[in-house]
Amino acid sequence: MSGPVTLQFHSKLVYLLAGTLCFLFWLFIWSWQENLRMLLPTSNDTSEPTTTTNNKSPQQFTQPMVADLSQINSSLCTIETYNQGQWKYRPLNLKPVNRATIDKAVGYHCKKQFTHMCYRRDDPKELQRSKRMLDYSWEPESCSVLPLDPEAFAKHLSKKSLLMIGDSITQLHYESLSCLLGEYIQVPKTETRVNGGDSYIKPTQHVYKQAQDGDKEVSMAYVRADYLLRLDDFKLIAPFEDEGDQMGRGHNYPWVHAIPYFDYVIINTGPHWHPNFKWGPNRSQDEMLAAFKEAMGIVFDHLKANVKPHQTIWIRSTPYGHANCSQYTVPQNIPFQPTGQPKEYEWHMFEAFDNVWKEWIKEENDSRFQFLDVSLTNRRGDAHSRPDKDCLHTCIPEKISGLRQWDCHLDMFIHKCNLGMFLSIGPVDDWNRLLFHEMAKKSV
Repeated sequence: MSGPVTLQFHSKLVYLLAGTLCFLFWLFIWSWQENLRMLLPTSNDTSEPTTTTNNKSPQQFTQPMVADLSQINSSLCTIETYNQGQWKYRPLNLKPVNRATIDKAVGYHCKKQFTHMCYRRDDPKELQRSKRMLDYSWEPESCSVLPLDPEAFAKHLSKKSLLMIGDSITQLHYESLSCLLGEYIQVPKTETRVNGGDSYIKPTQHVYKQAQDGDKEVSMAYVRADYLLRLDDFKLIAPFEDEGDQMGRGHNYPWVHAIPYFDYVIINTGPHWHPNFKWGPNRSQDEMLAAFKEAMGIVFDHLKANVKPHQTIWIRSTPYGHANCSQYTVPQNIPFQPTGQPKEYEWHMFEAFDNVWKEWIKEENDSRFQFLDVSLTNRRGDAHSRPDKDCLHTCIPEKISGLRQWDCHLDMFIHKCNLGMFLSIGPVDDWNRLLFHEMAKKSV
């Protein structure tokens, strides 16, 4: 009789232990989810934002994720720490090396050929040079980056739009972004408000492909303005007004009228500023710097008086060029700063221009204004567009490889984020990675 009794006792014990383990496992999962919930951008969320009771803006990225919140927040890059790192050699095994494999590897969907797309030139040497650039990636020393999700980025900009204003360096910034998001954006079919009704102003602009009919608001736009105001009288130009005298080829289109229509604005000027009798009798660099500071003070005063609380204005730094840049074949661990020698075109003044804005933004301590530092590019003497002919602009694209990022995905019934190594791009593409990172951090 002891056999059946013993077996029955063991069965009850097994059921009891199994039930206890299940309860403990459920309790562990419940407590983990309650304590580690966060928001991160993702393209997996295809639903439209809805009104909630937690006062969260419907324009934010809305996909819920779970991770160690304190760990992620403490490890995420700031703009400053993002620029503290090294260009790491991580060769890319492209087979074959051609335009199509590079486009696929970096996630480019470009609708047109741009001037500084070096790998698409007819010269086979340029293709191989571009491949060498791709063998290096930027890695911050002590922080991680939220992964750039082109679909989530494009969708977010359809709700909170972006305007870039500046010279050809800013144009390059915009071209990089349009290629990264090219699968999800398109040129608008009808005229928009960006030109203020003045057909002379020629903005570049895109809308979100999935926007509903009648909701074709511009997602992102670029306006060429080499100096930000008219040099003749330091006036902020309005549509239908003359753009004035200039010190080089380009345009100085009006832009202030467009600011109210955008949530994010990136502004830059500097490379077109040179010593001139306009600034004083000596044509000196000190006179030029004083004129630059006076002109930018007018720009900043206008922005402070007119930018709304929900808007963010980034003043982007200006990476300098490298004279005789054909001598560089790899990134530099320590940036070689220009010294004002011939063929450097006042590149050594860019840091002084940047410092004018840095000091003002720090003193103002206004969350509407940020300084977008992209000085990581100063170490890429090897990446310039045309060695010894154009040693200021850089090629796009310029890198894919591994940055430390939070990879967020759905695992069974638990949303979680893990730190790992994933694709990265740069240098100019890395400006847009930083831009997305800064936007997405607000959703964390």
